[in-house]
Amino acid sequence: MNPLVLTDQNGKKCRGVVEIPLCRGYCKTSESGTYTFPHRVQNSSACALIVTGIQVVPLTDCDEGADEKIKSVSLPTGDRCGCKSFPFD
Repeated sequence: MNPLVLTDQNGKKCRGVVEIPLCRGYCKTSESGTYTFPHRVQNSSACALIVTGIQVVPLTDCDEGADEKIKSVSLPTGDRCGCKSFPFD
């Protein structure tokens, strides 16, 4: 597992291991022809996290004097996945 490393404007770094949400699954995609340009209509979707909130994860291994802005990272959270149409909202 590779740590996340953020660097501030002065070259100071913060490191930490961050778990990111992952979804996988099958979502229906279709394409149909039309008589007008563009001669097709495409409906595409992908399996994606249904976001219910944001979690702030602290990066605990920081160089002395690192900027406060790089001492944490915000990640989307959710407890389920679902099919989302393109473009994602």
